Amino acid sequence: MFVPVKSKSGKKLMPTNPTKAGVLIKKGLATPYWSNGIFCIRLNYDTKQHTQEIAVGVDPGSKKEGFTVKSQSHTYLNVQADAHNKVGKKVEKRRELRRGRRSRKCPNRNNRTNRMGTNKASIPAGTRARWDWKLRVVDWLSKLYPISHVCVEDIRARTIERAKK
Repeated sequence: MFVPVKSKSGKKLMPTNPTKAGVLIKKGLATPYWSNGIFCIRLNYDTKQHTQEIAVGVDPGSKKEGFTVKSQSHTYLNVQADAHNKVGKKVEKRRELRRGRRSRKCPNRNNRTNRMGTNKASIPAGTRARWDWKLRVVDWLSKLYPISHVCVEDIRARTIERAKK
């Protein structure tokens, strides 16, 4: 495990190992802080900004999602998280409640016009929620590490027609 480092001015620097981070904290050269459960340090002195290329790999799945922060020589962080799901059930419940409101024998408000418009592509709610969540995780990782590339694995499973699953 490596510790993310920020400079005094807030720029992201290359991560360091926990031993070196502890020495910097003991000497008063760095201040520790936590960012969503990840231990980080902020340097108390000015330094030159020298960073290497760091990539984030995203492995999307139906049940689990994988995120890896890696440079050419080190793997800085591996995260495996549960995939964002159950959006379809929430959309279905919202539809039931809306239909219940519309069918009441009381003065209802008028329907709103279609807010999607003609210029936006229609993406299913579950798909939009999953990919927005991936973007939020990558955005959070980019606040910790000096990320230069993002790679998303895109593999479709081979299926055989009329075969048992």
